[in-house]
Amino acid sequence: MELKNCTKVSPPGWLRATRLVSLLFLSGCLASLAAPAQATGRATLATPQATSAASSADATSEHVLPNGVKMVHREVRGNDVVAIQLYFRGGVRLLSEQTAGMENLLLEVATQGTRRYPKSQVNRELSRMGTVVEAASGYDFSILAMRCVRSNFDRSWEILTEMVLHPLLDEKEISLIRDRLVSGLRQQEDSPESAVALLAGQLFYQGHPYRSAPVGTIDSLARLTVADLKAHHAKLLDGDRLLVVTVGSLPAEEMRRKVTASFGRLSRQGIRPATPLPSQTGTGTPRFQLIEKSVATNYIHGTFAAPPLSHPDYPAFSVTINILQQLFFQEVRVKRNLSYGADVTLLSHAANSAFVTVTTPRPNETLRVMFDQIDFLQRQLIPREPLRAIIGGFLTQYYKKLETNDAQAARLAEYELQGGGWRRLLTWIEVTDQVTPEDIQRVSRTYLRDFHFAALGEANQFNPDLFRSR
Repeated sequence: MELKNCTKVSPPGWLRATRLVSLLFLSGCLASLAAPAQATGRATLATPQATSAASSADATSEHVLPNGVKMVHREVRGNDVVAIQLYFRGGVRLLSEQTAGMENLLLEVATQGTRRYPKSQVNRELSRMGTVVEAASGYDFSILAMRCVRSNFDRSWEILTEMVLHPLLDEKEISLIRDRLVSGLRQQEDSPESAVALLAGQLFYQGHPYRSAPVGTIDSLARLTVADLKAHHAKLLDGDRLLVVTVGSLPAEEMRRKVTASFGRLSRQGIRPATPLPSQTGTGTPRFQLIEKSVATNYIHGTFAAPPLSHPDYPAFSVTINILQQLFFQEVRVKRNLSYGADVTLLSHAANSAFVTVTTPRPNETLRVMFDQIDFLQRQLIPREPLRAIIGGFLTQYYKKLETNDAQAARLAEYELQGGGWRRLLTWIEVTDQVTPEDIQRVSRTYLRDFHFAALGEANQFNPDLFRSR
């Protein structure tokens, strides 16, 4: 949609030159992070990548039990940390508006004691061993994760599996955890950033399963009973839903025996949805909705469609988002001082999206500058040499984020659940390194559009037509 009574023109020569200077500055900053790899060109950069991919493939294996439980294991000998992550497929599609948040509540309560180990003993033993157990729920799956040292693995695994198989589900603990979650939801409503993020998501995923929040609502949590949680726990113990991802100094055979002994008797109930998740339904018509409130600065959140992890466009769009982040920083914050926080983030949901955020006292001016950066990527081809440096820096940062066993386990799971299988992770570096200027322009034109904006501030500060123009 175009702005009314406005003519869209190409940027003048000086503006195009400014963007190229910004990109050259960006490539210089990122290239410095990857200088050793870039010093002798792309061929040198490819050598350690190929070696890393080969070693990861050798160290990573999978095993599927007859009941559908799948284990993906990576043996890492460089440290004594063991990361265990149990994923329960299904997400919000297995819940309704009335039961939203139930799986999240169930897993949180499960960490507070089992039939064999009361809460006090669980807390005491986990503290003594330095073992950490955490629970969380997302749109596509829920997770129960553990981190421990190798010497305490056997006992830590025993407690973790008891939490899954035999949680106490004490009414008092349910009430305590529910109160804590409700308190968090109330704080979320009071937070401007959370309020606009929630509203933008609702605008974008209107009529979609993702419209129901994994953590639920104050009303849905209030309705849940002990009987509800026990009934849902039976559905959680479905072999076809469970994915076990492990990274640590454990032989694959030892981990296979553990998984088989603990989860080999789970039934295969067929609860997990068999049909593909519907694509986003909020796309195609840009939307804008304002939460009117007198504030010192305005809060803006814009959600838009993005390729899922399994899509061939995902590597190129990841690089594009990285470039756009740096352009926002340079143009919005450094050059014009319009905001301390202008950003863009790519997610990895099955029905995927990304979002732009900014807090600013001058929303219209700021959004025009941000749109101008998007226009630049859609109209201009980035020179190949700066793009090579940008990609080198991007991949360096990618590697740095995978230094921990937890991060490696999460990435393996992400690809297994959302990206077409964990083996595709091994080709990520190679595929990303081949992204071209034409790829950047193509994905920018394809996905950087149809924004669904939510904002918080005073109405006289916003031009709705501007926010609905892309």
